[in-house]
Amino acid sequence: MTTLADARRDVAATLRDAGVPSPDVDARWLVAAATGVDPRRTPGRPLDAAARATLDVLVARRAGREPLQRIVGTAPFRTLELTCHPDVFVPRPETEVLVDLTLDLIDAVGPTADGPVVVHEPCCGSGAVGLALAVERDDLVVLQGDRSPAAVAATVGDRDRLAAAGRLRSTVHVHHGDLLAAFAAAAHPVPDVVVANPPYLPAADLGTLEPEVVDHDPHAALVGGPDGHELVDALLAAAARRLRPGGGIALEVDARRADEVAATATRAGYVDVALRQDLTGADRFVVARRPGDGPPQR
Repeated sequence: MTTLADARRDVAATLRDAGVPSPDVDARWLVAAATGVDPRRTPGRPLDAAARATLDVLVARRAGREPLQRIVGTAPFRTLELTCHPDVFVPRPETEVLVDLTLDLIDAVGPTADGPVVVHEPCCGSGAVGLALAVERDDLVVLQGDRSPAAVAATVGDRDRLAAAGRLRSTVHVHHGDLLAAFAAAAHPVPDVVVANPPYLPAADLGTLEPEVVDHDPHAALVGGPDGHELVDALLAAAARRLRPGGGIALEVDARRADEVAATATRAGYVDVALRQDLTGADRFVVARRPGDGPPQR
């Protein structure tokens, strides 16, 4: 008799032989997906034939380096379980720090005389950051946008699911368009805070990425251009014009070039420019503030 503990051990060995980076953790998730039971809770439970057949299919996919999140259909992000779609970037755990940095900016910017704090999230991808903000705070209007129709559809789907479950504490609007231009005709065109995890890798990096990334994430969500920083630079320039005076920006960037991004922000006129670290201690985020004098430029 094969138990769930046996199956988990065998799956981990198969994944390890295939070069999967986290075979033990992935094995647990795959057994749970095939059986509907966490193998840690009932390790002695028998694995029936139907579950065994399902598990074999899932393991073959993961051994082929398909991302675990795409196989199980969801990706955890802070308190959320986001739906994974084939043409949408899978959210990463390190991006959860970007939510904390944005919450800090929201607190620093404070409420305005015009009403709730307005947050713009271009390049929203799966919608992870903006949706997490809307679940965790009740004083926001969040505008999310992406140039990818698939990303827009994914974000709308999870927004509506969270709303139906009564989990959204703030208003979320989703738009199709490029960078901040997506929000130009919206009801809240001037943001108090801009947050984004834009594509920032140079095109040459594609050949160096893990199969889970290069073979499954949309390249348009990874590559910012030949240099890699084209979209980051464009977003900094656009936000410097669009942010309300005193408003803030938080960006996830290439850790190898965080200093360059900070320098670009300073040249663009931002103040209080600072680097912040990801879960590994690398400089992964840049936060800054628009000076607090003068009206926002349309």
